[in-house]
Amino acid sequence: MDMVAHHIESLVRSGQLGRGSRLPSEPRLAQMLNVSRASLREALKGMMLLGLIKARPGDGTYLQPSLSSMVSRHFQWMLLLQEIKYFELYELRQVLEPTATALAARRATREDLEQMRAALVAMRAAIHDPALFVRAEMEFHDAITQASKNAAILSTMRMMYGALAEGRHRVLPLVESLEKNCAHHERIYKLIASGDAVLARRAITQDLKYAESLLRKDLKAIKQTGMPSEAAPLQAMDKAPRQRKTAKAILPGNAKKKRSGRESSS
Repeated sequence: MDMVAHHIESLVRSGQLGRGSRLPSEPRLAQMLNVSRASLREALKGMMLLGLIKARPGDGTYLQPSLSSMVSRHFQWMLLLQEIKYFELYELRQVLEPTATALAARRATREDLEQMRAALVAMRAAIHDPALFVRAEMEFHDAITQASKNAAILSTMRMMYGALAEGRHRVLPLVESLEKNCAHHERIYKLIASGDAVLARRAITQDLKYAESLLRKDLKAIKQTGMPSEAAPLQAMDKAPRQRKTAKAILPGNAKKKRSGRESSS
């Protein structure tokens, strides 16, 4: 499998293949690699299980157009097997997300701001539905990261979303007030919309530190009692309906206002 993967990598480097490209036919690829078709099939099956390629019956084998979901699954297995620790996620998040937020304050488009507003409206509408609230909150943070226009940060953050959502469900009962939580996120949005990178970075950092403090409380409860904090009702996030309403009540005006001030080097 390694030999087949290395050969496909060389085809990508040479420009003969790109994201979503169709691989050479099985007979042609076996001839290029000087291996039997049976050995080639086994190698391709392994690459499919890893999520690197996909087969379209009757059409051929293709490179995946995106590897984010595959990397995310591996990332969650690393957590499951304790190769990395949950708190290390928060340390990484505190490195990446404030930078992404500052970049979003400089680079967010009208469409980016509309995505953030829609997520905020969904959060307000789901205050009494923990599963929907967590989903909408994660969509808000994802919209910020998208607005940073940094694909490396976006891909890395999305790798963590599954694990982060699980932790957020666990600590949701510890949140002092979902109403205040919404208001804090709305303030972050306004700072991004106004182009204030310095204060937007500061506000998202406060939000992350608060989330970390809740996680520490939850882990302390587990250590003392052997049971987690009162669990919020869990629903399948993939099946939860998206709620989108007009967001004019959250922030008047649709245009992003530019400020002359920019984030300091510190």
